Parts: sequence; structure tokens; C-alpha cells
Amino acid sequence: MNDLVRELTRRLTRLNRGRGGAALGVWGEAGSGKTWAVREARRTLPLRSAEVSARHSPAQALAALPRPAHLPPWLDTALRRAAHGDLDDAAAGDALAALLGVLAPFVLHVEDLHDAPEGNARAWLAVAARVVRTDGAGVIMTSRTPPPEGLGALRTAPLTPDQTRALLERDLGAALPAAAAGWIHAHTHGNALFTLEYLRFLVRQGHLYSDGQRWHWRAPHAPGTGAPLPPSVEALILHLLHSAPLSEAARRAWEALTLWPPDAPPGVWADLGAQVAGVPGPQWPVAVAELHRAGLLRGEEIAHPLYREVAAAHAPPDVRRTLAARAVTALEARDPLLAAPFVPDAALAAPRALDVLRRAAAAALEGGQPRRAAECVTWALSAATGDERTALALHAARLWRPLDPVRAGELAGEVLRREPGHVEATFLLAGALVVQGDEERAATLVGQLEDAGGPAWFAQHVTLYAEQHRYPAVLELWSAHPEWQGDAPPAVSAAVGRALDFTGRSPEALALLDAALARPLDPLDGAALRMARCRARYNAGQLRAAEADATAMIDVARAAELRPDLARALSSRATIRDTLGAYAGALADAEESLSVFSALGVARDHAQQQTRLACLLLEYGESERAESLLHEGRRVLRRAGPTHFLALAEMNLAYLYLEQQPPHAGALALQYAHAGVHNARQAGSPLIVAQALGMAARAEAQHGHADRALDLAREAHALTAAASTHDAAWSTWALGFALEAGGDTAGALTHFRAAAAQLDHLQLGLWADRLGLEADRVAGDDAAAARKLARFRAQHLQNWVQVTQRYFPHLGGGHPDGAPAAPPAEPEAAAHLRVLGPVQVWRGGQRVAFRSPLGRALLALLLEARLDGRPGVGPLDAQRALYPHLPDEQAAAALHQLIYRTRQALGADLVVLTDHGYALGPLDSDAERFLRGGDTALWRGALLEDTDSAVRLGPLADRLYAALRARAAVTDDVPERARIGRLLLAEQPLDPDVLRWTLDALHASAQARAARALLAELRERYAEVGERLPEWATPTGR
Repeated sequence: MNDLVRELTRRLTRLNRGRGGAALGVWGEAGSGKTWAVREARRTLPLRSAEVSARHSPAQALAALPRPAHLPPWLDTALRRAAHGDLDDAAAGDALAALLGVLAPFVLHVEDLHDAPEGNARAWLAVAARVVRTDGAGVIMTSRTPPPEGLGALRTAPLTPDQTRALLERDLGAALPAAAAGWIHAHTHGNALFTLEYLRFLVRQGHLYSDGQRWHWRAPHAPGTGAPLPPSVEALILHLLHSAPLSEAARRAWEALTLWPPDAPPGVWADLGAQVAGVPGPQWPVAVAELHRAGLLRGEEIAHPLYREVAAAHAPPDVRRTLAARAVTALEARDPLLAAPFVPDAALAAPRALDVLRRAAAAALEGGQPRRAAECVTWALSAATGDERTALALHAARLWRPLDPVRAGELAGEVLRREPGHVEATFLLAGALVVQGDEERAATLVGQLEDAGGPAWFAQHVTLYAEQHRYPAVLELWSAHPEWQGDAPPAVSAAVGRALDFTGRSPEALALLDAALARPLDPLDGAALRMARCRARYNAGQLRAAEADATAMIDVARAAELRPDLARALSSRATIRDTLGAYAGALADAEESLSVFSALGVARDHAQQQTRLACLLLEYGESERAESLLHEGRRVLRRAGPTHFLALAEMNLAYLYLEQQPPHAGALALQYAHAGVHNARQAGSPLIVAQALGMAARAEAQHGHADRALDLAREAHALTAAASTHDAAWSTWALGFALEAGGDTAGALTHFRAAAAQLDHLQLGLWADRLGLEADRVAGDDAAAARKLARFRAQHLQNWVQVTQRYFPHLGGGHPDGAPAAPPAEPEAAAHLRVLGPVQVWRGGQRVAFRSPLGRALLALLLEARLDGRPGVGPLDAQRALYPHLPDEQAAAALHQLIYRTRQALGADLVVLTDHGYALGPLDSDAERFLRGGDTALWRGALLEDTDSAVRLGPLADRLYAALRARAAVTDDVPERARIGRLLLAEQPLDPDVLRWTLDALHASAQARAARALLAELRERYAEVGERLPEWATPTGR
């Protein structure tokens, strides 16, 4: 767009020198920025100018121009006649050109030439011809269609991605997430007006929201739906389409073109377009030319992709049916794959529809287009019945499995309704359930097949175990059936390779996978094997080779539209690039991966990716979003039981709290680090166990438990000592913290430096700097820390910048005395909210009757936002939290009613609407008082004890319980300690430390009966997860 402004400025600058005139035509589709560019050029030029509509005649335009004091007598007379409507077009054109010459240097902007009546359009072009020969005069005409000869044509170019982002940020007045700008550009294709309308729409819908510091993005695309279209854009396009004065032939041509596949070869449309549209041959070129003049076509393409989307969505059913039937007739012999999308609308006889779709699916598979093949087979289901439909549903489920597991599961479910116990369909559905996070139902389903056997059962079971990340079970099943290993399909080899790598046998995994990849393979099988090899290479320390595998996978997955594989490959490359220190590329990959998983609707993979993205966001300083993503992901991953992904989520939470040091960071880090160790041991990966042990060692060291830290760090070091990978460096680093906690400063310094040197040797310089920063801290090396700080700042690694400034306050940004800045004074609260127990609202010393469960959940949600430092909760977030099972429209209405009722009950000032969404008004809470140092007596029961809702204060609940745990563990009030211990165990029953001191407190306060009741209750809770009470907790053990 700036290029167009510069070109307009260049061409008009000569008017200042009085050397001839200028007549320019700026054209482009609606909303492409024509008017903005002309106005911007007029603003920057040292010329006088004016703007008129082409709907007005030149005679009418004369009245809008300035009138100089001295005019030639004939021109003065002409202007008077024009004012009385007594001047024909030719004379008015002469007068207008002459007046522009008198006003020179002067530019007239004539807007929307395409809308001018035919007579006005001719008159304006005649004016342009005169202006060209008038010194110092210029005219610029804008139009949606190419200007006629005589005007210097300048076309508006679509905004580039960078220009789109710049326009959005200029309008928003703040930086925008790159993913949001990319999403908008992908849907608007660089149209400036559409870009701004999408921005406003997405903000209103809550997909773009601000926390008062920065803007955040949640992609609106949902599985099985199209992307939302702003009503203003749809209305504009509909007006444009309906107002175009088309002949009957042009209208038919337009309807056919909007339903024609956009990826069809252009030659096919040229050959068959007239037949499909039902336009006689001689009329066809005239109709196409008419569409060009109307601004609906540009060359062979529709002027803007959204024109096609809107027109197709509003096509009447009878028109769709007629056009589809003609298209199938024209294409079924020539190109069945091109004919296939028309079959569902064409109302064909079943045999004919099945024939076309079968041939289309075969052509798609032969051409390496698995998604199109899957679509063709799925469309064929509606034309089939009985056994034929069942066979097609199974075939479609197989095809969708690598493309869209959820859709594959739906089709497999149809097969099982017709043939209960079908082995392959059972595993297809189980796999879909696994990726959606429903492990329990998947296990139940497969458990019904335990007596089945044979190579097919073996292959399906191995791949399902791999999907569940039950890698020891993969190897056990593989070893139990050597007779089926030789003929195992590539998917099984990939699963076994992943299992070998996961259990610490990366060299064996690489040998198996390299051998499998050496055989002839189709793209799908090769993709699975290459993905497994990528992970094995990463764990073996072959980072560049792993990155190359991931990049190759991304290219294959994009080309074949293998969205699950694309998301996983992007996720893997993000992890690799994170380790390599290529943070910008890692963040872009992680954001795109999360977006693809979100569109697929696969809960487990989405949760895993949330935790990966969180780590990158933390390093860039977005700690609040990182913490939120980690907790959201952990909640989903916990449903599947102990897995290495759950362990990683918990380990990363511990890392976040150790790095950020919020209140009660030590207790939080300990809690999650040890949970990570527990789940890593259950999952069975030595590398993940070592990582979790190292994090737990650091947490114990910060808490002052030197002996525990040293034991954990030594165990981690033993698991990685034989490897020369980045994992070994992390274990060495953990030993440094443990030694420092025990007072061995020299040993700590040696290990911190050794860890950094290991990463330097592996050419992982940025991570080497982070690990080496601990050595600088211990040694008091200001100069080395300053050099690292400069590198962290250059890479925008805000978390490491903050850590460095915390260690070395005089380098900038810290508080030399160690004291935080005083918080601002808080306004006196009008009411008090109690959430540490049954939810209550008090006002004026009186408890307010408020019995709405959803109302209490709303207050909890808004309290969470305030305590988390967010200025409000956006409407979309509130709808999803409070009404997760309702469609957006119903949820919005329900939320409005809830807000209204809550305000009626509690007062309009307690729930307010701000620029950032809903927020609490002048109301304080027992949770805030407790976190500010209040007594444990504020806890009247469990957090939100009587609120039956999904709202549980998220990460903040963990912070509250961690603070409660820390204070209860050191209180001298033994009965109070016992009471709080029971509250904590109700929330976290598997915490051995809390159990130990709670039992001690119960016995010390003569509550033996309560201790026995607690053990009975916990015995049942432990049994539910397949665990047993610690021996020391039982009566015999005590």
C-alpha cells in the first residue's frame, strides 16, 4: 500500500512545476485501500485538492471546488450557468478542466467511477482527457474495475503479511500476537477493509483479548466448522454482489464459478464453464467480460476468495442442485476426482454416485492425495446401504485415521454399531478416544477383545499402546510375538522404534527405524517412521539431524494435508529449536502446532502442546500465560493417568516457580517436582525420570533440604552419566544446586561450570549461558553476568533477564535491598467474599442470601482473574468456563442473565463491565487476606467447598494450598495443624509429608479416633489409583 502512495506522489509531484497535467486511475476490489491511498497521497503532497463522487456530473462537481477571485470572463459565466443547471456535459467538462488550471497546482479525486451512471462516466473520462493537457492540474479516479484508456492505471496490491500486521497494530495501538495477524491475513488475503473488520469482530468475540499489558490470541476455528465471517464483511460482499447489474448469462456464469472448485485446473473451466453454467456458447465470452467489468473477476480468478465463500453460502438449493448435476455430467468421464465434490448436491441415482466417488477415491490415492480420497469415500456413504455402507465406513475410517482421528473414530463407531466386536473398528475408535483424552473408555473397549489374536490384532494393539504412550507395554507385546515381527507393517516399526527410544535404547531404535526407512514406502508410512526417527535422534543428541527429519516431515505433511502429523512435527521441531536456542522459530512452530491441534479437537495432543508452548512463553516473559497453559494442560493429561507428558507438565511447572519466584514458590516447586518424579517413574522413561529428578533436586535445594537434594541429583546423574547429551548437562547442573545447599560452594561452582561447558561443547550457547549464570552468581562474577544479560536481552529472553537482574540487582531492574515495591493503596471494600470454605458474600456486616451455584462460580472466576493480575474476564472466557456444553449463542444469553441476577442479588457495583471484560468491583476476599499473611483460621473448609462447578481457581488454587501447607507445617498450634492437614489431604491425598505431620498432630492432640478415620478414608483413595498406604502410616508401622 505504501508503494502505491509513493507512486501516486511521484506522478503528481510534477504538477508543482506546472509541466502538463495528470489523469490517473486507481483500481482494486472493494476494501482494498484505494481511497485511503489517494487521501494519503493528497495529505503528503504540497498541493490543494478536493474529493467528489463520480455519481455527480462534472457540472455538479463545479460547485464543490473553490472559486478564485479572478477568473476569465467566459469561465465565470460558465460557472454561473452551471449553478443554475444550464450547462451541458461538454461545456461543463471544459469549464472544470479550465477551473482546475486556474487553481493549479490542484488535484481532484473522483471516487467510485464504477458506480457512476453511464452518462456521468463518459463525461468524467472526457474531463480526464482535457486535464492531461492542462498545466498543473490533476485528476485521480478510483474504481473497482480496470480504468479505460486515457487514465494511467495503478492497481492496489493486496497487503503483505507484514503490512497486514502493521495496519492491525496501528489500529489497535499495541503489538499483536503474530499468530493472530497471520490468521487474519490468511482469511482476508490482504484486503485492508476486511482486515480491520476482522480485527473488530475478533475483539468483540473475545478471540483477541487484552490483560491490560498485552494482547492475547485464541483462534476461533472449531472442528467441523468454517472460520467465522464478520457480519459487516458478509453484508458488504452481499451488497456488492446483489448490486452488480448482471445479465442473465453473466449471472449464471457467476453462480457456476462460485461453486466451481478453486483448485481446479483453469483449462477445465475454460472448456466446460459454459456447459456447467447453462450459457449458450456465443454468449459465454460476453458474460465473462461482463463479470470482469463488474469487478467480480480478475483474470481467470474471482476477485477475492471471500466473494466465492459468501456467494456459495447463499446459493439457493435448487441452483446448487442444477449446477452440481451439470458439473457431474461434464466431468465424470474426463476427471472423476474433479466431479466428486459436486456429487453430494447433484441428487444422482445411488449406483452412478457410487461409481463416480469410487473412481475419484482411487484417483486421489494414486495421486498421493489421501485427504481427497477420504472425503470421496465419506461422501459415498450417503449413497450406500447395508454391508456396502459398513465396508465404506471402515475404509473411510482407515483413510481418516492419520488425517483426522476424531472423524475416524466417528466412522469406526458406525461400523461397530453394525458389527459389534469388529477388531479393526474397535482399535480405530479406541485410538480416537485416546487422542480425545478418554483413556478409560478406550481401555474398556479394547478390553473386550483380549481373547482376540492374530497378526492384525497384534499390529493394532502395538500401535494403540504407542498412542497411549504405554511404551513398556509396546515392547512386551513385541517381544511376546516374534512370529509376527517380520511381516509387521511400518506403523508397528514406528511404534516399536518410539518405545525403544523412550526406554533409553536410542541406538537400537535408530537401527530399527533406519532399516525400515530403507524399504519402499508410501508417504504415510514414511512419515510415521521419520517422525519416530526424529525423536530418537533428538534423544541421542543428534539435534541437527533431528531438525532435518522434522522439517522433512512438515513438508510432507503440508503437501498431503496430514494435519495431525503436521502438528506433531511442528511440535517436535519447536522442542529441537528450543534446545538449539533458535527461540523465534521455536515459538512460531509451537504456536502453529497448538493452532492445528485446536482445529483437530484432540484434547490430549492439544494439552501436550500447551505445555510445550508454555516453556517458550515463559522464556519470553509471558509467565502468566505460561502458567495458565501448564495448568490447563496438566488437568487434561491427568485424566490419562501417569504418562511422561504429565511428568513433563509438572516438571515445567516446578521450573516456572523456581525461575519466577512468586509467593510460596518453594512449596509449589516441591509439590510439582515430586509429582513429576512420581509420574515419570510410572511412565518408565529413564530420560524423563532423570529430568524430573534434576528438577526435584533443585526444588529441594531451594527449600534447604540438602541431603534430599543430593540423593535426587545423584540418581539423575547416574541415569545420564553415560550419555554425552544435553540431558547429562542438566543432571550436572542439578548436582550443583544440591552441593550448594549442603554448603559445598566450591563443588557447586565446579558443577555449574561443567554443565555450561557440556552445552558449549554441544554448540548450545544460549542454554550454556543460562546454566553458567548460576556459576556467576556463586562466584559473584559481575562482568560475566553482564555479558550474559546482554545476550539474553538481544534474544528477548525476558525470563532469563529477570533471573539475572534478581541475582545481580545493580545490573538494572532489581531492588538492591531485596524489598519489593510497595503495592498501591487499595480502595475500601464495599463487600467481602469468602471462598476458603463454603462460598459466602457479606455486606455491611451481614451475610447476603445468595444461593445461585453458577453465581458463586462466577464470583470465583472473577476473583481468580483479579488475584492472577488480570483486569477482567472476557465474555468468551466466561461462557466457556461457566457454560462449556452450550453453543456460543446460548452461552452468551445465559451469561447475560447470570450477570443480571447476580447484580440484582449482590448490588450492581460488585460485578462491573470494563474494557477487558467482567471484573469484581469494590469487594475483598478471605483468599486475598490469607495470601497477604492472614491466619490459617480464615480457612473454614475446602476451597469453594459448596460450588459444584468446573471453576476451581486454576493455578491459584495450587498457590493457596501451597501457602496453607507451608504455614501449617510450622505452626505451634497442634490441633489447628491437624485440622489444616485434613483439609490438605482431602485435596492432595497422595502427599506423604502432609500425611506424616497430620497423623503426628492428630495423635499429639489426642485425636486417635480421627487418625483412624483419616487412614480408612485414605486407604480407599489410594486403592482407587492402584496404590497402597505407606507402611509407616499404618497402625503397625507407627
